[in-house]
Amino acid sequence: MGAVLYVLLSELLLLLLLPGYGPSEALVKDSPSSWPWLASIFLDDRYRCEGALISSEWVITLINCFGSFPVSHFTVGLGQRRLNLQNAEVLSLVEELIPIPRSLLDRKPGSLVLVKLTQPPSNNSSIYPISLAQGAIFFPWRKTCWAQGFKPDFDPYIPPDELWGVKMPLMSRTNCQAIFQLQSDCPSPEISMSNGAQCTGPPVSFTEITVADGSPLLCFFAAQWVLLGVMTWGPCSSNGLPEVYIPIYPIGTWIQDNFPNVRVVKGSPKAKLKSK
Repeated sequence: MGAVLYVLLSELLLLLLLPGYGPSEALVKDSPSSWPWLASIFLDDRYRCEGALISSEWVITLINCFGSFPVSHFTVGLGQRRLNLQNAEVLSLVEELIPIPRSLLDRKPGSLVLVKLTQPPSNNSSIYPISLAQGAIFFPWRKTCWAQGFKPDFDPYIPPDELWGVKMPLMSRTNCQAIFQLQSDCPSPEISMSNGAQCTGPPVSFTEITVADGSPLLCFFAAQWVLLGVMTWGPCSSNGLPEVYIPIYPIGTWIQDNFPNVRVVKGSPKAKLKSK
């Protein structure tokens, strides 16, 4: 146990020493690029979760966001005012849901789904899709990426006024599991963490931010932003614990084969994420 604690404390220290990772830069409203690919999903008037626009008519998110409700009850908001159902740039109903095969993701508790919009938006400076990561994971351990979330006073029955972008340091799955195992009230992480699960550390200096379910994990690669993962439910929930994402890279080829308008970015094997 002492060795595990030493590794975890060393990792925390390294995160705090990352360049450009001071408190003044860790939490922002509009970044990166004002979030033009983000989608907010509502059940009637109730905010449910986030998603990412990956083509003019498809959004990717968690299948858990929809539960057993009819798709006719859901609305997707796009654009910088997407959280306001009265003033959103684009609002669309849901035409259909296409679950991504779980066999590609090794996910038993939940998986990803593609959401087809009845009213696809026109690409412009405030709304356009994000590219997907394809192939083996390409991002080095301790690289910082981005997600978004809300503050603790969030009421799901009242759509949030704003979501906050936070820098998230990538974390090896081994260290991620070790941190969860130190929590006495946390079930075994193997129950809800697949072999390919992507982890990040909590938002540095802003642990009170709760990352929104379905929030895309965004990383800068090959001179562009790419979608690395989608926020899911972890083994247990508490401030200061790692966040767990369903990875995108195992499904890049499947999506490209079935949805040719989706852009993918191939990574370099030399930049493969190291497991510590």
